[in-house]
Formats: sequence, structure tokens, C-alpha cells
Amino acid sequence: MAEPLIITTSPRDDHQLELTIQLGPERTEQALQRAYRQVVKKARIPGFRPGRAPYATVLRMFGKEAMLGDILDDLGKEVYQETLASENLDPYGQAGLEDVTVDPITFKLVVPMRPTVDLDDYRSIRVEAPVVTVGEADVDAALDAERAAKATLQTVERPAALGDSVVVDIRGVVGDETIMDNHDWQLTLRGEGGWLPGFDEAFLGLSAGDEKSFSLTYPEDSSSRFKGQVATFDVQVKEIKAKVQPEADDEFVKALGDYADLTDYRAKKLAEITKRHTEEAEQKLNEAALEALVERATLAYPSAAVDDMIHTMMSELESRLSKVGYSLPDYLRLNGKTVEQYHDELRPAAEKRLRGQLVITELARAEGITVSDEEKQAGLDRIVGQAEDAEDAAKIRDVFGSEAGFRFIENDIRTDKVLARLRDIVTGKTAEVAATTSTSEPADGESTPATEAGPGSVSQAAEKLADEG
Repeated sequence: MAEPLIITTSPRDDHQLELTIQLGPERTEQALQRAYRQVVKKARIPGFRPGRAPYATVLRMFGKEAMLGDILDDLGKEVYQETLASENLDPYGQAGLEDVTVDPITFKLVVPMRPTVDLDDYRSIRVEAPVVTVGEADVDAALDAERAAKATLQTVERPAALGDSVVVDIRGVVGDETIMDNHDWQLTLRGEGGWLPGFDEAFLGLSAGDEKSFSLTYPEDSSSRFKGQVATFDVQVKEIKAKVQPEADDEFVKALGDYADLTDYRAKKLAEITKRHTEEAEQKLNEAALEALVERATLAYPSAAVDDMIHTMMSELESRLSKVGYSLPDYLRLNGKTVEQYHDELRPAAEKRLRGQLVITELARAEGITVSDEEKQAGLDRIVGQAEDAEDAAKIRDVFGSEAGFRFIENDIRTDKVLARLRDIVTGKTAEVAATTSTSEPADGESTPATEAGPGSVSQAAEKLADEG
């Protein structure tokens, strides 16, 4: 039986473990003999043929540290793996070597530990769900927006008003300098924020054929070289145009899409708006519930976990940029940032995202939420169904039908199911279910089907949740 390693551990505040692994006399001697066998094969030692110099001579000539140099890397990996097994350690990532000494042979490492999550009494969390209220006024607004988008400019026989367009011949001067001399110039009267304060308003009430002269002063804070000076304008109005919206009738809505008539449009639009507002409210509830869950939880994780999330976010950005012909270095250069600066900028967002993912993963475990093979296949079929053609569908199936692709689909579905369960928890729906089921007395030998009944019943309840993936 191998001589046991001398192992000491010391947890650090940053969720890493200081680990010291020391070899005893027996294993130290074995390591030296192993090192000797490697050194003696290639070392040239006066008075001895290659490979024939005795151990004591090689040790005296090279010393322990130099002789062990060739095997320390392999030896360190071996004793580290042995330590993980004997101490039942499950590190988050690669350990960092802090120091190595040879007398005795000792390895000092810092090991990042896997994140830990304690959700505390998460079932007592309550968040008020946003109220979704949709009515005919919302449909009226949508219809008005469609009419405004389809409006056309038409000549009108009336005085100009805000929102109209005027077609004019206009000449403007500042002193002896002409600043504009335009014919058939079309100006939309927007009021405040016009070219000069009061400029648009000067055309209000004018009709086709009218002439007018007016003067305006450039503001003192103007960036124009004429600031503080008076400009005089001579105008002849040639035409007044107004935006005319189409009538909201059957023919109009038929041109907008798959609508049989105005009644059909209103019914479908009401359903569409309701669905959109419901999804928006659900997303707001997701965010509020997740934030409350993170606040309630106690989390610990090494900085390496945040660094990995930053790397993921940078990779995602790089992928998006590549689709529009840019690279990450291009993006950083245009924004005057280095990779290190951008890395640091991402850290708060990365940490927030990491904390959210950690509590979602733990909630899935606590609630027994799983994703079946059938759900994963259905998720793949939904993604493939969005393809534009058969060739595109085949490519998508190849990508998402891989092991990595199915993992992505599984994570996506699990997240949706966890968020659905979280919404039920924070709005008290799971408590209502528990209260209802607890009113029935179980038969002899049966357990009460409450939410605390164990992983089997919780998992079965989770399978009934709506799959939003």
C-alpha cells in the first residue's frame, strides 16, 4: 500500500481552497529514484558510461532540486489527482500552482471550488404580477397608427396648420447677404424645433397665393455665424398640402394582411395585442422574480466562474459582429477600448448573469425539473420548422441535432420550465395547489401529495408545466 500523502486544506474567502500536498519519506525516495532513472540516461558524468552512474553520484552532482526538475510536472499532476479522489474534492476549474519545494517535496496550490447555492426559504418569496389590461382603445390606437402610416400628402384649399406641408418660393437675407433663395421649396410645419425659433409658425394661417415678409433673430446661443443678427424672409405660398389618412373600412384592413373585414381585423388585433402585452408582463415578472430569488439566495463562486462568463459574453458579441462583417478587435478599436478594458466593463453584467444562472440551476434541482428526450426532440423540430427552405432546415438540423445542440435545447427548455415554476411560486399558485390537495385525507399507506412530498412527485408536477421553449 502506497504511503499516504500529507494533505492540508484551508478555505479562502474567495471560494478557493489553499491545498498543500506533501510527500512522505518513502514517496520522496521513490520520486528521487524515478528522477534519477531519467537523469542518468541523458547526463554525461565523467568516469561513467551513459546510464551507469550510481544514484549517490548523480544526486551529489546535480542536487535534489535539479534532479527532480524533469519529473515535477508529471508528479504534481499525479498527486493532485490522487488528492482530489482521497479528499473528495470537486474543483470548478484548473488549480493554480503557487509554490513547489523539494525538501520535503511539497506542492502548494490554489483550487477554485464549484459554486454553491442556498436558496433559503424560496417558496415564501412573493412578487406582484403585472396586470394586463387590453381593450378596444388599444385596437383603435393600432388602427390609427396603420392609417397614419398609409397617409398621403394631398393639396388642400385651406390655411396652413401645424403638420401641413407648404410649397413656397422663399428668399432670406441677413443684411446684404442672401442666406436662401429657393423655388418650390417644401417645408413641413413642425412648430418648436424648427430651423429658427418662430420660423415654422410664420407660415401658419397662410393660404395658396398669399405673400408675406417676416423677420427673425438668430439666438445668441446659436452655432450659426449669424447669431444675434436679424434675418428677413420674403415668401410666396404656392400650395398647401396635408396628410390625408385612408378610411378605416373593410378594404383598408384587407390590404394590411389576412383580414376578412374590419370586424375580423379588430378581433385578431385584440388577440395579438393581448398576447404581446401578456408576454411582456410575463417577462417583467420573470425579471422581478429572478431578482428576488437571487437576493434571497446565498451564493459563493470563484472569480474564475465570472471570468468564464465574461469569455462567453465576448464570444457571443464576436459572433454577432461577424454576421455584419466586423470582428471584436474592430469593435474595440472603434470604441477606443482594449480587450482588458472591455473585459473589466463586462464584469458586473457577467456576475449578474452568472448569479441568475446559478439560482435557476439550483431551483431546477430543488424542484426536480427535468427535460425529457421527447421535449428535446420537439424543441429541435420547432427550431427546424422556422427554416426558410429544405436546405436551410437540413443545416439547422445538423447543428442543433448534435450533442452540443441538444444540450443547448435542453438548457433552453429547462430555463423556461424553471421560470414558469418560479412565476407560480412567487404569485402563490403553488401554495394554492398545495392547500387544495392537502384538504383530501390520504388513504392508508399513501403519502400526502404535497409539494414537499419528495423528488418524484415534484418532478411529475413539473412535467405538467407549459413548455414555453
